[in-house]
Amino acid sequence: MPTGYDLLEHSHGFRMHMLRRLIGAFIDIVVIFIPVIIIIYILKIESKDIIAGIVSGFGWFFYSVLFEGYKGTTLGKRVTGHIVVSLNGPMTYTKAIIRNVPKIFWYLFLPVDFFVGLSISKDPRQRWTDGVANTSIIKVE
Repeated sequence: MPTGYDLLEHSHGFRMHMLRRLIGAFIDIVVIFIPVIIIIYILKIESKDIIAGIVSGFGWFFYSVLFEGYKGTTLGKRVTGHIVVSLNGPMTYTKAIIRNVPKIFWYLFLPVDFFVGLSISKDPRQRWTDGVANTSIIKVE
């Protein structure tokens, strides 16, 4: 089976899938990061960048776990028509926790998770932690 890198090069459908996922992630980032940054500036907290990165990472993690564990989707995924599904059994909070751990330190682990997932010759729609959690993101028609 081809890797995600092969599909990015040759499959317009896969490129569009990944672009929609990127747009969905951006929507989720706005939902989490903007309020965190506003609160940090209102409270006049020192080391704004470091605190914003850490607090927003934990916020993004809990937001994603809560909504993906409950409905399989976040606001960003819903807007772009995606849903997180379990590949074996129902979607659970445990699977949502496993697949979202890299979001806690999003500035380091999330890109690694994404690029490792693209390099593995399994389901190219999966990040590495999706493979661990046995989940995938699909387009809902």
